[in-house]
Amino acid sequence: MRQRSGRFFFVLYALLLSRPASVSAQEYYGVPIENGGVAFLLDVSGSMDNRPEKIKAATESILRGLAGAIEGTAVGQSSIGKAVINHAARGSTAPQVPKMESARRELMRALDSLRNGTNFTIITFGEHAVEWPGGIRTAGPVATSLARQYVAALSAAGGTPMAEALQLGFQSPDVRTLFVVSDGRPTTGEVLRLVQQLQESREGRRMVINTVGVGRDQDGGLLCQLALDNEGVYVRDGAVACTFSPCSAGDGIVTFYPPASRHKDPNATRVCSSAEHADCTPSLVYETMLSEARFQTPTRDRTKVTNCLNVEAPDPVTIVINEDGLEATNYTRPGHPLHPGKVTRIVKQEGDHVVVETTDAGKLRRGDFEPIDQDLIAAVHAKLEPQKPEDAFETWKKNPRIWKKKRP
Repeated sequence: MRQRSGRFFFVLYALLLSRPASVSAQEYYGVPIENGGVAFLLDVSGSMDNRPEKIKAATESILRGLAGAIEGTAVGQSSIGKAVINHAARGSTAPQVPKMESARRELMRALDSLRNGTNFTIITFGEHAVEWPGGIRTAGPVATSLARQYVAALSAAGGTPMAEALQLGFQSPDVRTLFVVSDGRPTTGEVLRLVQQLQESREGRRMVINTVGVGRDQDGGLLCQLALDNEGVYVRDGAVACTFSPCSAGDGIVTFYPPASRHKDPNATRVCSSAEHADCTPSLVYETMLSEARFQTPTRDRTKVTNCLNVEAPDPVTIVINEDGLEATNYTRPGHPLHPGKVTRIVKQEGDHVVVETTDAGKLRRGDFEPIDQDLIAAVHAKLEPQKPEDAFETWKKNPRIWKKKRP
């Protein structure tokens, strides 16, 4: 009988958490979910069921009842009676937020927001760190439905083995971003040191780690530092509490932008064709892009691009360089009219063509970079055809559509 009632409750709960209205952008706790795959790491430790809060609320309820019964009586006038009445008056009457259910609902919303084709997985950490059956999946009606059923059946128990969950997250293929949701302090492992080692052993781009704290006992210091060290965002009580600063502490640069200020599809500019020029390579284009600032950011500056990490006093527009990924990102600093703003440019090989992908967020707009790409194309072709650099530029001016395309 108990098994049947439990199964009935599970089905009822799944129905109550049926899909809400469609969400326009991929996001989790208000933080955009980047392209490249995502792993949701959810704390399901015993404290997530609000047991301490429930005990405290029950105790306060008993005290309030007792205070009401003795108020105005001789017992109420005694020192003990007065202490009971005063304590009951100071007790919190605010309803406690059910952390597990709140986290469950937020994860449901995030799953519903995933665009078809986005890689995702779910990792829980309580008694153990466990990845959901099947591991990484591609978002779609079937996968999302299975994930919702799995999330609806989650229960809270055990400790907070966050380190083990992070290790599983780094092992997940086709994942670029981790979201860590927790209400407490890790009970195993040195989290920050472990993540540093995992990042150093990672091939290719670094893993982005966003963190979310729920409840009063969350380890805000750890969750903030975990986000800061790994280019992420820390959300506390529904608001952004910490953001990654790529240049120096306290310089005001942010990487969190409302979904409405972001474009999900990059512009891709064809720079040269390896079929026509054997020397046309992503490395050549990237080196040219960084050889003069005017090829990377709206400026007439012809000096070499300098990583803002190596600059004592960053300019109003700072540039972060990721040579391993052939990537450079412009950030506007406080005081700049386009702050906050961010434009990332990545050099890639697409078939026979080497392209520069440009994405924007905040107040910076990728359209402002089209004249920059024109100069970059001319400079690259001057290297490919040094005897007649003007010919390449004239060819581009006659038919610029040969070189530029916009992704749908």
